[in-house]
Amino acid sequence: MSTQLTHTDDTHAYGQPTAGRRAPRQGGNGPSGYRIAAIVIGTVIAAALIVLAVGLTHITSTSTPAPAASTSVPAANPAQPTSPAQNVNPAQPTTPAVTPSASVKKLQQELGQLNYYEGPVDGLMGPQTVAAIRDLQRQAGLPQTGTMNAATQKALDNYLAHGNNQMGGNS
Repeated sequence: MSTQLTHTDDTHAYGQPTAGRRAPRQGGNGPSGYRIAAIVIGTVIAAALIVLAVGLTHITSTSTPAPAASTSVPAANPAQPTSPAQNVNPAQPTTPAVTPSASVKKLQQELGQLNYYEGPVDGLMGPQTVAAIRDLQRQAGLPQTGTMNAATQKALDNYLAHGNNQMGGNS
């Protein structure tokens, strides 16, 4: 029996691949273990990113306020203790409810008499009230902080007593 070396198009006579071509795999034509592992890892990472993106979208798109604290007495169940921490939603920070102030309501009325304030008299220090205070401070030659201080209160009292012809108010 003689062994005869034959030459094919893609290999040299000694079984070495020619330039630019790869020799066929020993184990067959299926994908290698490294390629399978890379595909599996990539798929797991892609799935994790999708879950994360959907979760973040759900958190940022919900605009319902956190449930209010219940004033009813819960049924006694020692297996499920109740605490205020159970109703807290960390994804939605809660802001304390702002209660109207009688002094802010009076300030809004007085600023309205002088035509500085045209918003609702609701007792809340909102942007319209702050803007009205700044207008008063500008008219009185005071620093425009938008907050009431002793100098601003003195100017307001002066304009209420003597009128403010520049703003079209009382004369």
